[in-house]
Amino acid sequence: MGHTASEKILAKHAGVKEVFPGEIVTCDVDLVFGHSPWINMPVLDEVGGVKRVFDGEKVALALGHHVCLPSDERYAQDLVITRDFVKKYGIHYNYDMGTGNGHIIMVERGHVFPGGLFVGGDSHCTMYGCVGGFGSALAYEYPEALLSGKSWFKVPRTVRVTMEGDTAKGVCARDVVQYLMGDVVGSDGALWRTIDFSGSYTHRISVYQRMIFTLMAAEMGAVTGYIEPDEITLDFVRNRAKFPYEVVLNDPDCEYERQWDVDVSKIEPMIGYPPRPSNSKTVSEVEAEDIRINQAFLGGCTGSSVEDFRMAAETLKGRSIHPDVRLLVVPGTREIMTEMRKEGLMEFFEDIGAIITPPYCGPCQMVCMGHMGDGEVMIGTHPRNQAGRAGTANVLTYLASPYTVAASAVAGKIVDPRRFL
Repeated sequence: MGHTASEKILAKHAGVKEVFPGEIVTCDVDLVFGHSPWINMPVLDEVGGVKRVFDGEKVALALGHHVCLPSDERYAQDLVITRDFVKKYGIHYNYDMGTGNGHIIMVERGHVFPGGLFVGGDSHCTMYGCVGGFGSALAYEYPEALLSGKSWFKVPRTVRVTMEGDTAKGVCARDVVQYLMGDVVGSDGALWRTIDFSGSYTHRISVYQRMIFTLMAAEMGAVTGYIEPDEITLDFVRNRAKFPYEVVLNDPDCEYERQWDVDVSKIEPMIGYPPRPSNSKTVSEVEAEDIRINQAFLGGCTGSSVEDFRMAAETLKGRSIHPDVRLLVVPGTREIMTEMRKEGLMEFFEDIGAIITPPYCGPCQMVCMGHMGDGEVMIGTHPRNQAGRAGTANVLTYLASPYTVAASAVAGKIVDPRRFL
């Protein structure tokens, strides 16, 4: 019996011939990522005698991930402390204010690559499988990884979702993954598993749209998401990857614990209904509830690529934002923002009255801009909508595609975007 890509990546980084599901292995890692390092890095001082992290080239911080600009003195001081740590411990990559969403930066700047093993202090590090690597989250082990360059893993079993067909008008990758969370895999169908996304649909979409699947693998309980590298992957990572890499594929005779087959042509526009991302409904169901919105958010790590903004612009063209709605446009990174400017998308959103911020996470998790008032309602392209995440416990947050968010910004309530296309 052959091995899955996850098993092969872990075996390679553990320095052994093969590993099997359920085994505990200690592996060398290719990246330690952090977006809020001020939480854990002071531990290095407490250890004593530490002069440098294990490898300054393999540690990357993204201070501008949550904190676009400090919203209070506490965050400002956290950033000052972290910048000092970066110099003190020899960290080579520190993406500071205005650079954008750290997860997307890790992919764009080549810190993650096919066949690599990546860890970080955030549950959404599963995203890094979009280029055929193994990305996973750390908690209290984070300082240990900074010092040793190693992390332990329980080798996961692999489940597979095979997606075929073409999406209908007004339906995109975000709708497909919302459908998977609600009607196929669920919130725990991949619990401590690798979820492997495959099929002709998966291998037609861009790396930016693949990011949505591997990142949202965390919302299905997975330890990582994975997509086999193909020509689209290799074209993307070429001239980006920081280190030489080796493509790792599933063996043809490997074993998947469970498999689902999905025809994406049958999927409608979807909504992530409060209070959790996996609470999926069709937009047509939700539209009947006449849910008025106060804020529409285009951005976050699952909706801030140039492609996402193109979808929104297609929906908004020739229309006006509803007077009761604030439309926030938050590019994912500087690279994305530069491309938006070249294509005229920045000017387009400015002209229709959107509020455009520097690149960062946006109001996915309230740290800087976009706080919601008590009882207000937001719809956004970001990944999570738990109560209290976007303001008080009385703030309701709905998750949707760029098409649906843009259409709702025009209507002033949640509507099916297909009427606008």
